Amino acid sequence: MRKLIAPWYELPKDITGDGKVALVGTLADAGAGLSADLTAKLSAVDLTNEASTVVTDKLAAVARLQAEPRGKATQVVVNVKGTAGQALAGPVLLDFGANPMDLEARGTLLGDELTLASLRLLQKDLLDLSGSGRVSLAGEIPALTGDFKLTHVQFPAAFSSYVAITLAASVLGDARTSGSLSGEVSVVDNSVSSLHVVPKDLDLHADKGLLNMVGMNGDISWAPAGGTEARVSKLGWRSGGAYGLSGGAAEIEFVAYGLNFALTRPAKLPVFDGAIAIDHFVMGNLGEKNMEVAFKGAVEPISMPLLAKAFGWPEFSGTLAAAIPSVTLKNDVLTFDGNVESQVFGGRVVGSNIRLQDPLGNFPRFFADVRARDLDLGLVTRTFEVGSITGKLEADVLGLELFAWTPQAFDARLATPKGDKSRHRISAKAVSSLSNVGGGGGGVVQALQSGVLKFFDEYNYDKLGIRCRLRGDVCEMSGVEPAPNGYYIVKGSGIPRIDIVGNQGRVRWSQLISTISTTELGGATVQ
Repeated sequence: MRKLIAPWYELPKDITGDGKVALVGTLADAGAGLSADLTAKLSAVDLTNEASTVVTDKLAAVARLQAEPRGKATQVVVNVKGTAGQALAGPVLLDFGANPMDLEARGTLLGDELTLASLRLLQKDLLDLSGSGRVSLAGEIPALTGDFKLTHVQFPAAFSSYVAITLAASVLGDARTSGSLSGEVSVVDNSVSSLHVVPKDLDLHADKGLLNMVGMNGDISWAPAGGTEARVSKLGWRSGGAYGLSGGAAEIEFVAYGLNFALTRPAKLPVFDGAIAIDHFVMGNLGEKNMEVAFKGAVEPISMPLLAKAFGWPEFSGTLAAAIPSVTLKNDVLTFDGNVESQVFGGRVVGSNIRLQDPLGNFPRFFADVRARDLDLGLVTRTFEVGSITGKLEADVLGLELFAWTPQAFDARLATPKGDKSRHRISAKAVSSLSNVGGGGGGVVQALQSGVLKFFDEYNYDKLGIRCRLRGDVCEMSGVEPAPNGYYIVKGSGIPRIDIVGNQGRVRWSQLISTISTTELGGATVQ
């Protein structure tokens, strides 16, 4: 093939492969130049270049070339039909078995430049494109420049053909799509120089609920950075959601240029019965390792029962609301400049010093300090079904570090606030549950069922508390204060008095979590 087509075109030297080509046609020269009508039938063609950026697999196609001399130039008509196999060119993967191709190009060849008067590209259930331009044959790979109309681009074939490889390593790599779009695209030397698309009822569903967008419509423009002034784009949707959160209809206005994106006016994205109100949002170097993000906005009150259900937590009352002065992503670290606050269990929970490393990767690292004040223990224990406890509770989870959302380190303390004057009562069931956290559940149950304790359903207590300092998979345990042979988890008061004393100083975190759910760890006593 190299020798046969050498007078007109030189195949890149690094392309190798195998397959069959059958050539049928006529060549003639009546004195005005060479005319040709050639048809090539390709079957089972496997080609690749050294970088594996151009690959075909079992490609079957029929290509027809018609050439007639016109003075110094040659009038050319090219028809190509792809009927089977696959072809990869950079990030574009075409499956001619699923989406047969029909290409027709008409133009004039002069030297090493082909001027295209018209080009029409059809692919079943994928693409209808037409336009004009020119192709330079001077380099190893033909370089296309032109303006084209996208009459119809159909999903999901468009996603798998044009986008899936680029997004393969992201959370959208296996997304399911439907819908269509139309528009215009300009190309300079095989690179998109401007893009205008109009999505129509476009849906996107990422597996595991990471992202869901339904009924997207709009008018979107993109241009290279440093080019002409970016046009304002609009995108709206009927419903959307991410990471188990769902919301209703919304619309945003923005500009997109190069690898940059910026909202041009504030937006409000519904989330359950609340919303995320965005005052400012800018992304730079989108998709690159040095991607940067700047965000400012607020979380308008969202009911905690809805959030708890979405994240698989026990259902509890309250709301999540936050004013977020600034959130930035730089050097692959997402940093919150401000606190996130929620009202739950009758009290207040505040997250501070929040940052997230590698937020879009498979193994993100999360850091935060969490402080809770004035929590109603009655509401807390009713939610988690550990038995009834009344009183107030404060909690600190400082130096929290999660790797792939699994705890690696923290210093956690839950305790009765100093000076708390509320009524302090604890049920027998709650005594058993807390004993299991500190150890010795079986012995506690036996103690509660014998002697004078069996006549009481609940008891007074002075204060309670527990602390876990986690490093790796080891939790260093302590309580509200030291006790003989251990530490107080509950320090009782009144008659009958009941104290819960823990005596395990070091516990494996995985074992502790199992104990909380299965109540099988030993080592605490009731006195």
